[in-house]
Amino acid sequence: MSKILLISNYRSGVGGISGQVEILQRKLREEGHTVDIFNTKASPLQRLVLFRKLRKVGKAYEVFHIHCCSDWGFLPAVVGVSVGRRLGKRIVLTYHGGGGEQFFERHPKLVRHYLTRTDQNIVLSGFLAQVFNRFQLPYTIIPNIIELDTTLFRQREILKPDFICTRAHEELYNIPCILHAFSKLQDSLPEATLTLVGGGSLHGELMQISDNLELKNVTFTGRVDNSEIYRHLDRADILLSAPKVDNMPVSLLEAMNAGLLVISSRVGGVPFIIEEGRTGILFESDNSDELAEKMRLSIDNQENSKSIIQQARHAVDTYRWENIKDKILSAYGLHS
Repeated sequence: MSKILLISNYRSGVGGISGQVEILQRKLREEGHTVDIFNTKASPLQRLVLFRKLRKVGKAYEVFHIHCCSDWGFLPAVVGVSVGRRLGKRIVLTYHGGGGEQFFERHPKLVRHYLTRTDQNIVLSGFLAQVFNRFQLPYTIIPNIIELDTTLFRQREILKPDFICTRAHEELYNIPCILHAFSKLQDSLPEATLTLVGGGSLHGELMQISDNLELKNVTFTGRVDNSEIYRHLDRADILLSAPKVDNMPVSLLEAMNAGLLVISSRVGGVPFIIEEGRTGILFESDNSDELAEKMRLSIDNQENSKSIIQQARHAVDTYRWENIKDKILSAYGLHS
């Protein structure tokens, strides 16, 4: 058994990268490994001591597994690789986030300095693999993990116009596109509902947009713990996602696992995990007219929507821990 340190800008119960870190920690512990989290999320003053703190803590571990993304999300790579190299640890790095290409273009020397000093780089889909190829960086593809509980799947005999979005209320996720699309359905589907699960810096602005559009049947839940997501998904029939950039959103896989139809913008890594017309429905980014039309068609064409849901249910098996475990352990230099 090995001692593994997961290094990330970590926040408990919020999903995203932190959610993946939590799942990985739990699954590896179930395999008998010692696994802890080193949190690089800190104030500017606290960042000054992160290197010294990790040097002290990291001595007890054999593997550093860094989880990072763009901008300040790259801090775990800077700290983890620098200290890991000095301590002679095996360094594995997973790069998350759909904005990688733009970040690499802005900071090519920084990125190359750290991503060529790891023992293994992991990307989550073919989308980021293309970016790593362009910048001639080594990688292996290992997708995100979702915890599949077959009891969470609910068969919808009739698909109702009960829509939900579980993306953070930040500019990247383009929630206004969803609100404008929903407004276009108000006359033809007055019974339609929309639930926006989550919070963020644009939360108040989104509520104002909803008021300005005079939307009915819209619910803002505010920020919820990641453990509560499936409870909200169970109350809806169709998940909407409209990001301008994305990599491998676990929120789509969670919805597929729960039996919802997924309608998402065709960006970044999304087409690598959703096959148009077979496991989900895609629309052009920031096109609220097309999104509204796809939302309407999903209700009008019940048999097609239910067929997509069933095929998506089987597609998510790819992301089970049992199908990913050996790849992760191999990256660590271990065997199951």
